[in-house]
Amino acid sequence: MGKTVIKFCKKCSGISPKDLKGTIDKSYWKEGCVHACVKKKDADSGCTFARIDGKLVVCSSKKELIKKMKDAVA
Repeated sequence: MGKTVIKFCKKCSGISPKDLKGTIDKSYWKEGCVHACVKKKDADSGCTFARIDGKLVVCSSKKELIKKMKDAVA
């Protein structure tokens, strides 16, 4: 199995590079479009999301998503 890759859009997902600093090494993640944009119509839903190894992962909070990201690279 290859290295875990996490991709997220700071504008749409609610996660920013600052949230991952000191938590997940930069070599595991990149910022960019994940092609699952919720735009503003669903922004009030409180969901945050990222792609982990190509699979869309949706969580109800940033804290929960960051935990899933950390577990994926552990």
